Amino acid sequence: MTKPVPSAPLSAPRPRGGVLRGLLDLRPRPTLERAAESVDAVAQGLAAVKSYAFASVDYPGAAQSHVFDSNGTAAVGAFVFDPRSSHSPSTAFTFTGGAYEILTVPGSTASFASGINQAGVIVGGYDDLAGLRHGFVSDGDTFSNVDFPGANETQAMGINDAGEIVGVYFDAVRVEHGFLTSGGSFTAIDGPGATSTSAAGINAVGDIVGVYEDATGIYSYLLQAGVFTRIDFPLANITFAFGINDAAEIAGLYRDTSSGFHGFVYAGGAFSTVDVGGAQDTQLLRIKNDGLVTGLYIDPLGGVHGLTGR
Repeated sequence: MTKPVPSAPLSAPRPRGGVLRGLLDLRPRPTLERAAESVDAVAQGLAAVKSYAFASVDYPGAAQSHVFDSNGTAAVGAFVFDPRSSHSPSTAFTFTGGAYEILTVPGSTASFASGINQAGVIVGGYDDLAGLRHGFVSDGDTFSNVDFPGANETQAMGINDAGEIVGVYFDAVRVEHGFLTSGGSFTAIDGPGATSTSAAGINAVGDIVGVYEDATGIYSYLLQAGVFTRIDFPLANITFAFGINDAAEIAGLYRDTSSGFHGFVYAGGAFSTVDVGGAQDTQLLRIKNDGLVTGLYIDPLGGVHGLTGR
C-alpha cells in the first residue's frame, strides 16, 4: 500500500488539501514491510548519516504525539487520544520541565502548537466552532488570531525571535499560499510558477523555508533576500524543508524510493540522513541554533511518538 504524500503539518482534524496535505496526518496508517531501496544517497556518497541521542515525548495516554518545536526549555506540539474517532481531535500541548500541559486555545474544537521562540511565544492553528482554521499566537497570558486578510483559512507555522510569523493561508478558491507577518503587516509568499505554496520556518535574519508545488512536482525551497533556491535531498522522491536556524542549517524529511520517510539535516552545503533506530519513519521539523532537533517517529507497530534529539 502506498503512503499518503506528506504535507500540512497536523491538518487537524483532517488534511485540507494543497501542498501540505497529509503531512503529519494523525490518522491510523498500516504497518509496512519495506522493499529494499533502489537508490541510496548515503551508499552513493551523496549524503552522510548523522547520529543523535533521541528522547521520546509522548503526551500521557495519547495514541499519537508530535513535537513541532522547542526553545530548549519548552517543547510544543499536539496529541490525539484516539485517531480512529472523530470525537478525539488533535490538541495542542506544551512539555516543560518534565510536565505536560494542554494548551487551551479559546473557542477551539481542535488545535496544534507548531512554533515557539526563545521568549516563549507560541504559534499554531485551531479550528473554530464552524470548523474554520485560524492561526494563533500566544505569549502565555493572551491569545490572538493570526488571519491573513481576506483569507478563507489561515494556519501559523513558525516564529522567530523577532516575532515574525510564517504560515499558510487558503484564498477564496482554496488555493494555498505561504505568508509572512511582521509588525502587523502581511506578505504573501508564492514559489516560482507555483500552484500552491507553504511557508514553514523562519530564522532570525528572515530566511524562510517551505514547500511549493508547480506543474512538474513538489519541491522544497529556501527563500533568502527575495530569491528562491530549491532544496532537494539527493535521489529522494520528494523533499520537505520545515525548519531553519540562524546558521541557515535546515531540517526536514524526505521520501525514499520505497515510500519510506527519513529525517534530514542540510548544513554547510551537505545533506545528512537522520533516522531513529528501528523506526518505520522519521520526520524532523525543526533545528535550533544549538543543534537540537524536534519532530516525530513512527515505530514498527505504527505508533506515532514526538521526539527531541541532540
